[in-house]
Amino acid sequence: MTTPKYRNARETEAKQPGLIGRALHWSVALLVIFQGLLGYANLHFTWFYGQGLTTIALHEDVGLMIFVLTLWMLAQRWFEGRRSGHGLDALQSGLAAAMHAALYGLILAESLLGIWIMGLTGDGLSFLFWHINLPIKPDPMLVYGWVMQLHAAVAATLASAVALHALAALHHHFVIGDDVLRRMLPWKSRSAARVMASSR
Repeated sequence: MTTPKYRNARETEAKQPGLIGRALHWSVALLVIFQGLLGYANLHFTWFYGQGLTTIALHEDVGLMIFVLTLWMLAQRWFEGRRSGHGLDALQSGLAAAMHAALYGLILAESLLGIWIMGLTGDGLSFLFWHINLPIKPDPMLVYGWVMQLHAAVAATLASAVALHALAALHHHFVIGDDVLRRMLPWKSRSAARVMASSR
């Protein structure tokens, strides 16, 4: 007979992201951190500023990669029926859902602002060897008037959200002592399997 503890452990295991989901999570996280550092360096360090189009092109490529991977991650979550905070109490689940909504919203907003900037500068959408002209009237003055400032402000807000998300994961792991962080490790967590084995 299946005990409630065993059944809950199986449900928690089933709701864990698979290998692709975890790979997407960490890929987006690392790319967002790299993108933020590169964007800051492009604006504030002489060497990066002197590289001109090279570092700007890299910034654009990474931004588009983040945009595509984030859409992929959202689509996978929707198809798999996964939700934030599974297995947590109502308060913690609500906080997790709000945090993930903020992170996804900020990433998508920053990506769309970057695409808009590409159009406003007249460069179009470029990724590696591909180039697409955007149906946006070039207006460089608008870019350097307030759009770039908005882009930087959203980036700073996203950086704060990422830091808060990381602190929350560490709090769950070291203070609360639950499986929230272990479930998202790149390798498959065996904690739920141990719970199921002990409940038999």
